Amino acid sequence: MVVLWIGMARVKLTEYRAKSLLTSGYEGVSIQLSSLDGDIASFNVKQKYIIKVDQGIKKRGKQGLVRLNVTKAGAKKAIKELAERGFDRFIAEPMLPHEDSEEQYLSIERVRHGVRVLHSPSGGVDIEENPEAVKSYRDIQQVPLPQKFLKHVVEVMDREHLSFIEINPLVVRGEECILLDAAVLADSAGMGHASWGEGDIADHRQQSEAEAAIAELNEGSPASFSFRTLNPDGSIWLLLSGGGASITIADEAANRGKADLIGNYGEYSGGPTSEETQLYTEAVLGQTLRSTATKKAVVIAGGVANFTDVKKTFKGIIAAFEKNIEALKEAGIKVFVRRGGPNEAEGLSMMEDFLRRHGLFGSVHGSQAILTTVIDEALGHVDA
Repeated sequence: MVVLWIGMARVKLTEYRAKSLLTSGYEGVSIQLSSLDGDIASFNVKQKYIIKVDQGIKKRGKQGLVRLNVTKAGAKKAIKELAERGFDRFIAEPMLPHEDSEEQYLSIERVRHGVRVLHSPSGGVDIEENPEAVKSYRDIQQVPLPQKFLKHVVEVMDREHLSFIEINPLVVRGEECILLDAAVLADSAGMGHASWGEGDIADHRQQSEAEAAIAELNEGSPASFSFRTLNPDGSIWLLLSGGGASITIADEAANRGKADLIGNYGEYSGGPTSEETQLYTEAVLGQTLRSTATKKAVVIAGGVANFTDVKKTFKGIIAAFEKNIEALKEAGIKVFVRRGGPNEAEGLSMMEDFLRRHGLFGSVHGSQAILTTVIDEALGHVDA
């Protein structure tokens, strides 16, 4: 991975997803404001809960983002108090009565030689103040914790493309290991091969309008849509299709030292309909037009699709362009295309005709062109 993806290669999963991956039969509840009443309905009236903000925030206890001993009756009030501080995702789980002396620390990280394990028998919120208690291990068999649990964690890391896990506090009672708090970093390139997905990524940023719209579109479709704003005032805006190929296109900008010009990363895949592709494109164009960059380009690109119909998706993209045509012309935006797959020739011809007719034409290439050609041309345009 190159410079553009240093901040993107490892993504932090929500605590709820981390624990559900690492613990079979996990009893926590993931709560979002949009489904607050339904989520609270699953609470046990006889149980007391701990409720925390679940958006990748560190040191939540010290920031007042944790509520203890919450009853089912008081859960809504507790969550709304946290929501007033701008958060919308929470985790609730049964309180575990325990002594501070039971709290341990554990982290496992993927490194070149295998794994690096850090462990301390004295964990908890003050772990950073007692670094001398933390010991490092290169072999899990040397770690003084139940081996069945450690082997299970490493197996999960392998299967789910996890690069780092941290459990603090960890309570150990005999062979039972209880995760009171857990953080997980995952390899973003493994998203399509693991059981977690875009919706499991913890993100304490305020969503952009396009991010929110596309997240909602993704939730309601069997196809896949993702979008993340990298630079709201970027010059190059991406409409990409296909995972590995689209990463290659975006990385080319970084290889040329132009990563800061990229406005977004995201992709559509899985055979979306024309209507879905139009909605996706409208959201991306909305973000594009809000950019204050003086010169802007839209890159429509991806690998050679197996079953995503180029003509069908281009029909949706063109419909979105037509709705915004005057604004696109006024902004002087040029469009650069490289695409292949079913109905490639018809789709490319239709796209080129539309772009030339409206003065948006930058370039149009089919599968015969080298994948990175289109981003090189777009960079040449915005740098000219």
